[in-house]
Amino acid sequence: MTSISSTANLISSPVSSPESSSESSSESSSESSSESSSVEPGSQPHFVCIGGGHGLGRLLVSLRDVEQYLTGIVATTDEGGSTGRLREEAETIAWGDLRNCLSQLCSLDGIGQRLFEYRFQTQGDLDGHNLGNLVLFALDQLSVRPTDAIRVMRDMLNIKSHLYPMADRPTTLMAKTLALPGQEPNILVGELSIDDSDEDIDYMYLEPKVNAEPEVIAMIKQADAIILSAGSFMTSIMPSLLVDNILTAINESTAPLILIVNIKEEELGGGLKLTFEKQLALLEKAGVRKLDHILWPENRELLVGHFNQYPIKQVDMKPCERGLHNEAVLKAAIFDLLA
Repeated sequence: MTSISSTANLISSPVSSPESSSESSSESSSESSSESSSVEPGSQPHFVCIGGGHGLGRLLVSLRDVEQYLTGIVATTDEGGSTGRLREEAETIAWGDLRNCLSQLCSLDGIGQRLFEYRFQTQGDLDGHNLGNLVLFALDQLSVRPTDAIRVMRDMLNIKSHLYPMADRPTTLMAKTLALPGQEPNILVGELSIDDSDEDIDYMYLEPKVNAEPEVIAMIKQADAIILSAGSFMTSIMPSLLVDNILTAINESTAPLILIVNIKEEELGGGLKLTFEKQLALLEKAGVRKLDHILWPENRELLVGHFNQYPIKQVDMKPCERGLHNEAVLKAAIFDLLA
């Protein structure tokens, strides 16, 4: 585990950090590493996983054996709970999904991990706050970028895989609805409004526009597979795809783009369901290139027309009681696609 003195050194010199410099130096060779979408036999594929919440956490855990060849790009537009309160009180990104991924990737047992997930129960301002969120926010205040705060916490938790916020600047997820006859379209502001809305959404965007840090783009360029995790599609997967330089890097990459379909159809506000067709429409409106592979749980209904039209592979995901994909099955299915 990283000592206090070495952690202080990491905070005091984030720009010249070993991780940042090594990733930058590899950028020049990253294009040649992604010229082919197939992985050489016996070589270790580089995975870039995009999402947030429990869906991304489960995907990262299923692939964490590849360690430094695994990268998670995490949505930072959450506005609920402890994260939302921090965003209201300070100009900061949403830390909740990043904290959740760090906690799931941590292989250390004991008080350290339990403290990271501890949620205060008091009669005052601390009530409901998550200690991990507060620690990450404090590190952000001590360092130059949220990216560096995450790097420090990875070292402290002995996490070898890479984890990045989709952007180091705070931004808000927005959506424009489809106009009903005789009415004007509405603008939905924030994840909570989007989640609760019973209106059909036309397209999504970020306000203000933000860009990912250079390390994120370097990792996408090195990727042998880019994977969109399961989870809340509009509020966990879409935000990172709305970041301009992430979108450009994905579209320029020859690595296969893979979608992990949820175990069950996602429910929206007002009893609406997020259909597979709507997911594809939102990706297209955002300018995302066509999917190369779609991993579809066998337990979920699949229309014959969809199976014939799209690159779908049905897999018995053996979901757990919480409705999450089985880690071993998910890992095997991904590696099978790249074989």
